[in-house]
Amino acid sequence: MVAPAAAALIWGYRAYRAYAAYETAQTAVEAAETLAQINQRKKEAEIVLKEVVKGMKEEIEKKSSTFVRTGGNSTVSRGRNENMTYHHYIERKIPFRPVISTVCQWALKSPITVPRRIRKKIPGEVIETTIDIALKQTTASLVFEAVDDLLGWQSPLKAEPNYSGTTYAAMLGDPPTRPRRVSEYFPFWPRPRGSLAPDLVIVEYRQQPFEVGNVFAAVEIKFPNDWVRDMQMNDYVFLMNGDKNKVALIRIPEDCTGYKSGADGQNKGQPGRRR
Repeated sequence: MVAPAAAALIWGYRAYRAYAAYETAQTAVEAAETLAQINQRKKEAEIVLKEVVKGMKEEIEKKSSTFVRTGGNSTVSRGRNENMTYHHYIERKIPFRPVISTVCQWALKSPITVPRRIRKKIPGEVIETTIDIALKQTTASLVFEAVDDLLGWQSPLKAEPNYSGTTYAAMLGDPPTRPRRVSEYFPFWPRPRGSLAPDLVIVEYRQQPFEVGNVFAAVEIKFPNDWVRDMQMNDYVFLMNGDKNKVALIRIPEDCTGYKSGADGQNKGQPGRRR
């Protein structure tokens, strides 16, 4: 007969193995659901891409710095004196702002969602539940990546390209104008250890690799409830050889083309029509 202590150990181990198997199965199901959503979103994005690509065609053959238009709105603040602290990056004039605005506002309204399991403790038991997490940045990046793919990886807009965190060399794919990815399933995660990956990089010459010397601006995109961080902006300045003029910040929807704020200048308005 098995001793009570040994029996408890055995049943505890079996319970752990059963729970581990359950967790693995749940993770596999969630991964499959996420991949299905990504594929579906790529199809949905084709509707947006028609206007996006059309809007880029008139400018795409030119050097990015020759058709810079408007910057963001540093008079609109989300709090913490953001408009004063980061006004240089907010007001940075970048090309394709109308196109970027269209994509990001679409991602804001209909982002990919993924389930996340959480456990809540209440007196006497633990309840497991699932909530949906909206991946707004991922949704926008997928659209930019799809545009790049449609243009033979010669789009001037590169979604989350990786750079070495030590040498700042661009991690090039095949062709060299295509960002190299680690995962064949989920393009933007995981990233190479220690790498830097701006949300969006605008290159000067789209036929050339996105090495730092060919970058017009590294763009950090912030959706609602995603705060700007000093360390992150400083990392991108270092990446751009210390040139603050090559780093831009776009807050969604505040800095989108056509955005109209409330009368007090705070974030109370709705995205206006694209001009």
